[in-house]
Amino acid sequence: MLDTKHSNAGVIEIVRIVIFSAITPLALLVAPVLTGQLMAQFALSPDQVGTYFLFELGGLSLATIPALWWTRRWEPKQIAMVAALIFICGNVASVFADHLHLLYMVRLITAMAGGALMILCLNAAAASPNSDRMFGFWVTGQLVLGAMGLALLPRLFQIFGLDAFFVLTALLMALAFPLVFGFAPRPQPDDSRPSPAVFNPVPIIIAMVILTLYYLAVSGSWSFMTLVAQRASIAELQASDQVATASLFGIAGAVAAALLGGRVPRTLVLFAGFVVLISSMLLLSWKAATCFFVAVCLFKFAWTFALPAILAVIGDHNADASAMSWSNLVIGSSSAVAPAIAGALIAWRGSSAMLLVEALVAGASFLLVMALHRRARPGSD
Repeated sequence: MLDTKHSNAGVIEIVRIVIFSAITPLALLVAPVLTGQLMAQFALSPDQVGTYFLFELGGLSLATIPALWWTRRWEPKQIAMVAALIFICGNVASVFADHLHLLYMVRLITAMAGGALMILCLNAAAASPNSDRMFGFWVTGQLVLGAMGLALLPRLFQIFGLDAFFVLTALLMALAFPLVFGFAPRPQPDDSRPSPAVFNPVPIIIAMVILTLYYLAVSGSWSFMTLVAQRASIAELQASDQVATASLFGIAGAVAAALLGGRVPRTLVLFAGFVVLISSMLLLSWKAATCFFVAVCLFKFAWTFALPAILAVIGDHNADASAMSWSNLVIGSSSAVAPAIAGALIAWRGSSAMLLVEALVAGASFLLVMALHRRARPGSD
């Protein structure tokens, strides 16, 4: 009976983390169709659309700063309840924002509330007994909801316009709201234990460098994948179809990581993921049309297969919840900067050179994450 109760609690915890982690960044997950609707409905220029996503992405990332304060003072349940209510109200208010600058401000506040929920989910996943598996589900939920949104929203936009996105997001959070009451309380200090050693920032710094390098490599490469295909003499429509199909392999990679988490040594998962990732980038740099589709599918699979293990390694250093809070900021900022750096590399030396540089960056991330993993668990797997 007790085992069944614990099993049910574990399932609910997975559902909570997956749902909140998928809803809060939905604007970024469906960015391609959201961009088209913003430009069509409001006649926005590309730079204005870029500014819109700067507020969306910036809000998710900026949530890190207050999180460093509230994670030590408030209970996760209280934070989740307030953040979810602000997120719902912000999306409803977005429907009535009749000026572009007002919409920017509303989206910033809404995204910061979503970022607070995301940090709670990251901390909960890191504290899970099987964090590798939990982070696998964390990635899977985002990819699945993103794919559903990309398929559904264009049809809703034809009927309701951009308001469909705001209302749908608010409705999803309202339906998920009861889950906020299940967040575990903050761990209380144990007076019976000896005083902790002086805080050592080095592992956190290394962890943030790992994430920065990883997202610079994968986000930068992925942003120009259709361009890579076209330079390999693949027609534009065919290139788009192949890249879209490769996205499904991203879901497969995350599911595989979730299924293997805790069953396969983390070192093996990291090694396999990075070998496939770097190999696919080298294949893509050849500009060979015959291997592009296989290479891009391997790339997307490896990206989401290795990521949960990377986050689990960082979670081993999350004793005071600061590591996952900073991770939220680094993921957002690195994802925003990566396309600019990759684009500059393409302008300088072409897409092949860009992919080779990104492969080296991914290799550096691998070396650092292996070193950090060994530091956290000496002699493990």
